[in-house]
Amino acid sequence: MPDWKWMTFPVFFALSLGLFIGVFVGVPSGIANEHGNSLPSLVVFLGAAIILGFALSRVTTRWLLARNWARAKKRK
Repeated sequence: MPDWKWMTFPVFFALSLGLFIGVFVGVPSGIANEHGNSLPSLVVFLGAAIILGFALSRVTTRWLLARNWARAKKRK
């Protein structure tokens, strides 16, 4: 078996997508909102959405660079 590299983008993207889907399904079904307090579930949902947004921005940036629609900035 090859060595698994945990600190890579595909792992981050899979975990962020799984977290977002889990929270997105869990909040309306009442799992995360048992005690009638919706503020903690809202905070968790917004956190998951922000993490997924970072992952999607990386995918979008790489897609734009691959199609030469944008150019990478040169480092000084």
